[in-house]
Amino acid sequence: MSAFWNYRVVECPGEDDVLYQVHAVEYNENGKPVNWSETGEAAFGSNLDGLADDLKRQQEALEKPVVTVKRMARGYELVEVESGEIAYSPVPESLAKP
Repeated sequence: MSAFWNYRVVECPGEDDVLYQVHAVEYNENGKPVNWSETGEAAFGSNLDGLADDLKRQQEALEKPVVTVKRMARGYELVEVESGEIAYSPVPESLAKP
């Protein structure tokens, strides 16, 4: 079950090159990714301000470590490209346990 989400840049290796896309990632209450969009996300909004807000959230993904999908013993995980560590996101203060 997901507790919060954000956008992340996902490295998508191909046979001849690498592509980078912004994906929606859902996290559990501990900040561990539990689900992510299969394809890159297009920005959207019900008005121009909403579109601008979504574009800002997508741009914030550039400030987080780039991740890639890696096959593990028990399924797939998002891992940080540079460190090789399982991806993580800080839990928003509004969801933090007292």
